[in-house]
Amino acid sequence: MVEDKFKEADGKAEQPRKRAISPIILVTVGAAIGGTGVVFVVPPRTAPVSAPAPVRELIDVQHPDQIELQCNPRVQAGKAFLSAGFYFVYRVREDREHEAFEQIKLHLDRARSNVLMLLKARTMTELNAENGQRVLAKDLVDELDAVLFPGRREDKVARVTEVLWSKWIVQ
Repeated sequence: MVEDKFKEADGKAEQPRKRAISPIILVTVGAAIGGTGVVFVVPPRTAPVSAPAPVRELIDVQHPDQIELQCNPRVQAGKAFLSAGFYFVYRVREDREHEAFEQIKLHLDRARSNVLMLLKARTMTELNAENGQRVLAKDLVDELDAVLFPGRREDKVARVTEVLWSKWIVQ
């Protein structure tokens, strides 16, 4: 009996030990198999391709209403009379034309008032000068642009670019 126990103990000692797989190897193999599965199972990620923004053209629009004003310019002696009428042209993107027209309707009375004040501040000498009408037109463009389309230059809906004279009487 005692001998049997020794034989059994010796028998266990004589058998080769089973070698366990290292945990590092298991993790590495699992990661490789998992990575391969992701490559084949998950669809590839594609970057969204956005269509290029449509290029909006700038168009010049002549406002249909004429601004017609009469005033008495400044004079040294005597009296003077000025009657002027003009249209203005503004540049706007084609998709914002309606928005620009609504802004003009909203601010047109203030623009008329400012133009009248600008005309009354001129002297007859300035108005009768060779380039007086041209200088006045540039000042009107600047004033109309500031009043009709307020805001910073980059944020404006439109810009007034030109004044078209339809009437000019100075007496």
